Amino acid sequence: MKSCIAIIGRPNVGKSTLFNRLVRRKKAIVADSPGVTRDRIFADAEWNGKKFLLVDTGGMIFDQEANLQADISRQSMTAVDEADIIIFLMDGKDGVMPEDENLALYLRKTRKKIFWVVNKLESPRDQDASLDFYRLGMDRLYTVSAAHGLGISELMDDIVAELASADEAQEDSQDSQALKIAVVGKPNVGKSSLLNQLLGEKRLVTSNQPGTTVDAIEVPLTVNGHHYLFFDTAGLRKKARVRERVEGYGNVATIRSIDYAQIVLLMIDATAGITDQDIRIAALATEKYKTIIFVFNKIDLPAAKDFTHKKMMTLLGDRLPFIYQPNALRLSVVENRGVGKIFPLLQKLDRQLHMKVTTGKLNRMLKEITDHYQHPLIYHHPLKFYYITQISGIPPAFVIFCNMTKGIKPSYVRYLKKNIMEYLGLDGIPLKLYFRKR
Repeated sequence: MKSCIAIIGRPNVGKSTLFNRLVRRKKAIVADSPGVTRDRIFADAEWNGKKFLLVDTGGMIFDQEANLQADISRQSMTAVDEADIIIFLMDGKDGVMPEDENLALYLRKTRKKIFWVVNKLESPRDQDASLDFYRLGMDRLYTVSAAHGLGISELMDDIVAELASADEAQEDSQDSQALKIAVVGKPNVGKSSLLNQLLGEKRLVTSNQPGTTVDAIEVPLTVNGHHYLFFDTAGLRKKARVRERVEGYGNVATIRSIDYAQIVLLMIDATAGITDQDIRIAALATEKYKTIIFVFNKIDLPAAKDFTHKKMMTLLGDRLPFIYQPNALRLSVVENRGVGKIFPLLQKLDRQLHMKVTTGKLNRMLKEITDHYQHPLIYHHPLKFYYITQISGIPPAFVIFCNMTKGIKPSYVRYLKKNIMEYLGLDGIPLKLYFRKR
């Protein structure tokens, strides 16, 4: 699962500036006045080839009566709970403040890996000011200037090395052969109940009250010699509706589970149909090139009695036109109807995800597809396709060599992807397509 790094500190110490530098774009608003960042901001980031989830937070201040600042601090505390590594950022211009001391005590109690960082040290004479921070009791102190990029490489090299060690330990403890499946959806659609049915026992707590599941729970399972690793997640809600700290925790766990999974099992309430939030979840999984199985639950209820297979596929086509040949099931977890179809479908998709196609077959396919419908002229020149080859799986990725790569229309790329999926029998499995000059 993708590691999570949270930037923590009191207000106006440069957290958003550091965040923007690490994600290489201005996603967080930066200002001289404290309190500009209120909600947590998430972004995928990468350093030396290592990918991670980076979290920017509002300033943490203890013992404040202002409700707004209290809410911001609670959001930051949630980020601490979620993080694998904490960057504790302090202001070298201000020196050690009482809020820094309070935060240091709080962070030590979490027993998380902490990188102690003093910011805003732009000149060599400022380095002497950092010595006072050692009285907080750390073994190693990093001095940086987030605004100018000074000291960032040394800090991030050490953080990435720490992440690599943690990943090796995690990989050793998990079955690398298991197919990883994230069970996601809005709150109270029956995710935990479905997993209990698949397990044949009531291992996970279920309730009609939304929010019963707050973290991503790993559930290993072996069926007919096939190994699976399920992630039961909290319901993914709109950000505006996330009020409680514990529910915000569930949202991040869900996003990280989608990152880690190979297949996303998106549960939808058949009585409510596909909501805007279901579309957002599907779009998030599609952006990450995850194969989705749409599971419409609660077909036993009177409100879903006319919800036929034909209506289900029509609804998917109308609401999710960006997913070609979606995989979908209708079931009732309560009555155990249709649940038995899940494992055969998972096995089928697992085979397709690991499919290796010979270059000869791919080139015959490419000629057939491009002869049927040719790309329009680019700058008065025809686009010539020479050959195609597969470069990886999960998700399947192909590279096409041609005489030019600029000017290829997105609509033609969609045409190629759709026909490649159909030719190879990739049911709802997103693929990556790259173009290279020969």
